[in-house]
Amino acid sequence: MFANTGIFMKKIKNIFILFPIILFFTGIISSCNQPQSDVKSKISLFAATGTMLAVNEICDSFTPGNTVQIEKNYAASGNLARQIVNGANANIFISADIEWINFLKDNNLLIDTTISVFAKNKLVIICPKNEHFTIDFSEQFDIESIVPDKIAIGDPSYVPVGKYAKRVLDTLGWYNRISNKVILAKDVSSVLHYVELDECDWGIVYYTEALKSEKVKIICEIPENLCLPIQFYIAELRSSNTESKKLYSYFKTNKAKRILEKQGFITEIN
Repeated sequence: MFANTGIFMKKIKNIFILFPIILFFTGIISSCNQPQSDVKSKISLFAATGTMLAVNEICDSFTPGNTVQIEKNYAASGNLARQIVNGANANIFISADIEWINFLKDNNLLIDTTISVFAKNKLVIICPKNEHFTIDFSEQFDIESIVPDKIAIGDPSYVPVGKYAKRVLDTLGWYNRISNKVILAKDVSSVLHYVELDECDWGIVYYTEALKSEKVKIICEIPENLCLPIQFYIAELRSSNTESKKLYSYFKTNKAKRILEKQGFITEIN
């Protein structure tokens, strides 16, 4: 009886020894049997808020047939650039102006040869749908007369649309006259929201941003001679991978450009 008990215990011991090995090989077989399409590479895309609708659509048209997961981060270009400098993982960067491209370039984080103009835009003044006023872009114009309460622009210290807007107001000598009535927003979408909610008399945004809302209307386009060329840039980070390089190239295709034009951007389609 005791001999049989010893044999039994020995068998139990052998099972416990073999059990982890069986689990190991079971795991390998299971992972090998998983469909390859379930294994997705990741792309980290940092893009200016003003490109959100277009970039989302471009990414959606890229992913079918590509086993890749695109993680998108939208914010003001300056905020994104600072995040990247502070260690945030990004493979592609889309900026609303050259300043923040140069900022990353100076920190040796971009592949310089990939820096290129992604799209162009225009600057417009918007107001709530039920309001209306006229504006003359001259230093003599009584700017105070059309700012009974507040206006909104992006914060020029890190929001490109705000930098463009302030340059216009400074060029005309208007900013100092109404600076106490200016709300500085965190990004271009926030400027739009302030005007949509009727919290501001008007705001300065990209033409593409104005098209997003049925609650505002475009009063006028700001003359190009009053502001810097409004150009959006795209570049690959040094952390770029095989999949992100494919996406970067996809942004240059005519299909992507047609999406951009549908959203109001200006491109040159070959």
